Amino acid sequence: MTVTQLAEKLELKKLSNGEDKEVNSCYISDLLSRVLGGCSPNDVWITVQTSLNMVAVAVMADISFVILPEDVTAPVNVILKANDEGLPVYSSSKSAYELALLIGDLL
Repeated sequence: MTVTQLAEKLELKKLSNGEDKEVNSCYISDLLSRVLGGCSPNDVWITVQTSLNMVAVAVMADISFVILPEDVTAPVNVILKANDEGLPVYSSSKSAYELALLIGDLL
């Protein structure tokens, strides 16, 4: 399933644009070092992190896209950097747990 397909099924709000990569699995963490060591390429990353470091980690880890749960929003500078890096970032009113369950069912 691609980023666009999964985002549509989850009814996510798009915050930034990026490549429509395949999504293989889901990773949830707010600790950036854990994400670098634990996620796999083409994962969707669910986090409340909204710093520029979130974008850097997502790009370094080759993450397909980021979901900010519970209506978390990112600052404008973070969204602009995500756009520059081609990293799709979305927001959802659902909790990280709810999103993970839905993603597990869809993938």
